[in-house]
Amino acid sequence: MAQIFKRGNVWAYRVWIDSKHSKSKGGFKRKADAQKAALELEVKKSKNLLTQSEGISFTDYFTQWVETYKFGRISTNTAIRYKKTIEMIRDNFGDRPISEVSSFEYQKMIDAYGSTHAKASTSRINGYMRKAVQYAINDGLLSRDFTLGVIVSGSAPGSADLKFLGLEEAAKLKQYCLDHWRFKEITYCQILFGLLTGCRYGEVCGLTWDCIDFKNNKITINKSYDYLYKTGFKPTKTESSMRTIQIDSVLLRMLKQLQLQQKEYYFAKNFQNPDNLVFLSNRHDIISNNGVNKALQKILEEIGATTIITFHGLRHTHASMLIANHVSVDYIAERLGHSDTMVTIKTYSHLLQKSREEEEQKSLKFLENL
Repeated sequence: MAQIFKRGNVWAYRVWIDSKHSKSKGGFKRKADAQKAALELEVKKSKNLLTQSEGISFTDYFTQWVETYKFGRISTNTAIRYKKTIEMIRDNFGDRPISEVSSFEYQKMIDAYGSTHAKASTSRINGYMRKAVQYAINDGLLSRDFTLGVIVSGSAPGSADLKFLGLEEAAKLKQYCLDHWRFKEITYCQILFGLLTGCRYGEVCGLTWDCIDFKNNKITINKSYDYLYKTGFKPTKTESSMRTIQIDSVLLRMLKQLQLQQKEYYFAKNFQNPDNLVFLSNRHDIISNNGVNKALQKILEEIGATTIITFHGLRHTHASMLIANHVSVDYIAERLGHSDTMVTIKTYSHLLQKSREEEEQKSLKFLENL
C-alpha cells in the first residue's frame, strides 16, 4: 500500500518495491495528484513491471552508486566527503527523479556550494556527481548529461583554505610549546612537531618510536593513523608521502624527553603502549583533530596571534617559512611528501612569486654593483 503524506505545503508518495527498496516523489500540489501517481506505480508493481531503477531519485541513485562502487574501496576521509555530497543532493533535490534534474538546477547547486567553499573542493564534489551521472546514462536512466558544461566556481587557493602564520607568530608559537609542553600536555608536543616538520595530522598520530633515528636526527613517515574513528594504522595519503626527513636538534631533544616521560608514566601505570606510538596521551589514546585544533586556537589567542589556524595550517606555515628563507622547491616538495614540484608550486604559487620577486631584486642589485 502506497504512503501518501504531506511535506511542507506539497504532497508526496512512497511506494515500496520490496522490504528494502522504495520509490518516492514529492512536489504535488494536491493530495489526489500524489494518489494518482502512486496508483500508477502500484499497478506496475502488481504486474511485476516496477523495477528498482524506474523513477529513481538523484539522491537514491547517487547513494546506491556510492555504496556499490566507492564505499569499502576508498579512505575514511574520502568516504566522509561522499556522504556529505549525498546530503547536499538530498538538500537540493530531495526525492526528485534523476531524469527530471535540469542543467540549470545543477548549475545553481554548484554555484551555491562554490560560494562558501574553495574552488578545488567544488571541483572535487562536481567530479563525484559527474561520474555517477555517466553511470546513470550507461544504465539507460538518462538520455542526457545535465552536468555537462557546468561552470565550477569557488574561492581561489591561498585564501580561506590556505591560512598560515607569519614568521614572528610562528616563532612565538614554537617558544610557547617549548615552555609549556609535557607528557600530560601531549597536544603541545604534536603542535611543535607539526610546525617544525610540516607533517599532516594523520602522519603525526601514526608516528612510532622506531621511526625516529635519534643518532642521525631523522624521522621516517611510512604510515598514517585513523584519528577520526580510531581504527588504527592506515597507509599515507599517497605513495610519495612516505619519506625520511631531517629534524633540528630542538625537536629531537623534545622527543627524547617525551620518550623518557612516557616510559616512566606508563611503567608506573603498568601500561605497555602496544603500538609503540609517539604521541599517545596519558589516557592511552590518540587526541582527535578537534582536540588538537582547540588546543592550538587557545595557544594562538594566548600569544596574541592575528591569524587563527588549524593543525593543517602548521603544514602551510612550515612551507611558508622555508620559502621565505629561499629553500629550493625541490627540497620543500620532498620534505612535505608531494608527488612532484608542480604540486608544491601550485599550492604555494603566491608565496613563491613573492620569493621570486625578492630574488629578482637581489640579482639586479648584484649586477648593478658588479
